[in-house]
Amino acid sequence: MIVWCLMAVVAATEISAGNLPSFISPCSASDPNLNECIQKVIEVVAPKFADGIAELGIAPLDPVQLGTVEVNNPALKITFTDTVVTGLRGSKINSYKINLDKGKATIDFTANVTLKAHYVMDGQVLILPIRGNGPAKIKITNLRIVVTYDFTTVAGHWVLTGYKDHYKMDRAQFKFNNLFGGNKELAQTTEKFTNQNWEIIMQEIAPPALNQIISSCVEKVKQLFGAVPATELLRP
Repeated sequence: MIVWCLMAVVAATEISAGNLPSFISPCSASDPNLNECIQKVIEVVAPKFADGIAELGIAPLDPVQLGTVEVNNPALKITFTDTVVTGLRGSKINSYKINLDKGKATIDFTANVTLKAHYVMDGQVLILPIRGNGPAKIKITNLRIVVTYDFTTVAGHWVLTGYKDHYKMDRAQFKFNNLFGGNKELAQTTEKFTNQNWEIIMQEIAPPALNQIISSCVEKVKQLFGAVPATELLRP
């Protein structure tokens, strides 16, 4: 996700400032090693743009403000508010591939991220009842995300026509403060159980959180494609 957004940011910087910053070496569409070129550019740019550049109107990419995230199913209901995700600045780019003729590109990267929020939860995990209201912290280890998107050219501009994503992770650890109104014995038992069964909980939590991050990146890319000619986004 951050990789995709960074590509938009690089192009937007060129237009807003008139010249690319000295730490960016732009790629050419005719480069036989185009994929590797873009990947190297992103690796250099990522730390620079993680904090944002206020004078260019570029919002920080780390942290990401998600606001409200809701998990709503018959067994478990959770509402996260004031949700903030950190850790994307340390993303490792596994690969980047683009096919200009077919209008397809794929990004693959891994990051360790932390989600902090205020939660309200009620329901059950497997057979264990769980409820609480308070601060929450979720640490995700080796979150690997792959996004494939389609684009076409209309009137000299790229238009994003669709995208697919999938992800996996090595581990998630939870800390829900004030479970069961502060009952320490119940809270300790539940916390141990949730961390042992993290995959089940993340099946519910991960989709709405990650979908919101990806959706915000999609909107940025759509705006960029609509405002900037394709030849400015990737030099001949």
